Amino acid sequence: ERVEAAPDVPSLGELGIDAEFVNWRGYFGSPSLSAEKADAYAAILKDVQATPEWETVRTRNGWEKIYKPRAEFSAFMENQEKVVGDLMRDLGFLK
Repeated sequence: ERVEAAPDVPSLGELGIDAEFVNWRGYFGSPSLSAEKADAYAAILKDVQATPEWETVRTRNGWEKIYKPRAEFSAFMENQEKVVGDLMRDLGFLK
């Protein structure tokens, strides 16, 4: 898809390239972080991403709105590990 910040720039698909790249951001905690604290941090991040200030920063930087709750982000990261690993192997960077 074309991005909101650059509507005149064609997508990779429009250029005939079957690829997708999303520059995501995430917060990670220590494996010893309690579930209670992880949930508290996740609630703060959910609140922050819904503020007008965050929307201003996101829009100014051309970032897509792709907030994912904690469990969904964990599943996304597992998938990213596989996708990026497969790509690195295809490119010969990993065996």
